[in-house]
This record gives sequence, C-alpha cells and structure tokens, in this order.
Amino acid sequence: MINPELLEELVSFKKYGTLSATAEHLLITQPSVTRGMKKLEQELGVTLFNRSANKIELTATGNLAAQEAEKLLKSQEVFIEKVINFDKSQQSIKLGSVAPGPLLFIQSEYDQNKFEQKLTFNHQLVTPEDVTSDLLTYKEQIVFSHQEIQTKEIESLYLGSEQLSVRIDKFNPLSQQKSVSFADLAGVSFLVAQDIGPWKNICETYIPKAKFLYQDDLNSLDELTRYSNFPVFRSNLTRLDQNRNENDNRKEVQISDEHNFLPIYASYLKYKENKARIKPFLQKLIKIWPK
Repeated sequence: MINPELLEELVSFKKYGTLSATAEHLLITQPSVTRGMKKLEQELGVTLFNRSANKIELTATGNLAAQEAEKLLKSQEVFIEKVINFDKSQQSIKLGSVAPGPLLFIQSEYDQNKFEQKLTFNHQLVTPEDVTSDLLTYKEQIVFSHQEIQTKEIESLYLGSEQLSVRIDKFNPLSQQKSVSFADLAGVSFLVAQDIGPWKNICETYIPKAKFLYQDDLNSLDELTRYSNFPVFRSNLTRLDQNRNENDNRKEVQISDEHNFLPIYASYLKYKENKARIKPFLQKLIKIWPK
C-alpha cells in the first residue's frame, strides 16, 4: 500500500512545478519532498522525474501517475466523507434545500415540537447541481428542490408549492389592491436576502426594471426592514412564522402571476431502510404543508 502522503506530494509537484513550491505548500522541507519522490519511484518501479543539474520535471509516466494519484486521493476523500456522514445520518435526519422557504417552515414547526424525529438543518443552500452528490455522500438525507429526480438510487416526492407575496407600505397605492402581478411591481426597490435560491432568477427575470437590495446578513435585513419602507417578499412557507413579529406599516398583498410558483420536491436515497426511516417525517410534512 503506497503512503497517501507520497501521492499528495506527487500531485502537488505537478501543480506547483518545483520542489521548493511543493514543500512550501505542504509545510514540509524540500529534502523531505526529494526523499518522498525517490521512495515513490522505488515502490512503483518506474521513473517519474527527469533530473538535471538545474531542473527536475515529470516524465510522461510521472504526469500519468500524478493524474491517477489525484483521482485516488479524491476517491479516498469521498470514502471518508461518505462513512462519516452516514454515521451522522443514523443519529438524526439532516435536511438541505435549494431555497430557504422549506427549511424555515420546517424549523418553525420543529421548534414547536411538531415532528417526532430528530432533525438537523443545513442552512447553507444546496446548489441544484449538488443535490445528487450530497445525497449519494449522505451529506443530507433529504434535499428540498424545485426539480424532480428519478434515478436508480434517488427518488423525489412532491410536497407542495411555494408562492411569494409582497409586504408593501400601506400608503403605497399597490397595497390597496387585492393582488398584484410581477409586472405591477416594475421599477420597485426591494429588500431581499442574498441567498434565496431559484427565486432570485424568477424575480430578476419577471419583475421589470426592479432594484433588489440584497443583504448577506439576516440581522441587518431585519433592521433595514424595521426602519425603512422598502417592500419585502414573504411566501406561504415563511408567512406564518414572520407574522408574529411584523407589526409595521406594511400590508401583505398576494402576487397573482403565472411565474409565481415553485414546486417543492423532497429528494432522498430510495434504499429500503432509508425510506422506512424518513417516511413518517415526510407524511407529516405533506399533511401540514401550507397552501
């Protein structure tokens, strides 16, 4: 078995090009790198480097070895991550989402002891491209997404939908309407959380000439909301929790627009033991999902 540290040295040399840069990156001495590379050549029984008085560089075999070593190290990382995540998954059901609404709703209900299962929340949003890999490495047991997945290993269950509403200053004429369309909101400036997943593209695409004052810090967003009259978005998944603290000069107006719709699916690994474990939670979630 080849020492993974030797493979890491080889990969680093390919990336940085010199022994000194490799040693600096790995926080070891240059002689240690030199000895390690000679040892790796001996164990493999091949020549990995062309050496001259003033220069050392990888041979064609060395380049191939570095490429394969990088794959092997990555595979080892995935192995370790998968085992650790699986162990954690036996202790609680970890939830992730591509949009904040589902997790905010579930967290609110969980805080009120609406679920019997122990839940853990990953509040850093999952990108749609990472949903499959996150599930396959057990990073999350359930990921809430706007896209259905049906593969040999993963399946999706439709839970319901999310729709936006807007809280508008009560002196704004739009607040007197029963509902507004995205077109009605053209040119308006909104206070918005920075990470809102698919909703960002929907709002920027279908609300003409609007300005979105994105805020990374949620506490700052709350402060600006409290002391300004900028409109803010809410949804059927966040409204119930938010209304407890929103006694301001805004009025909530529904958005009636064909694009104001985000289907929400729960995606998970479909092997028998996993489905049996998460089934009661999902059944409860469908039952209480806000309309």
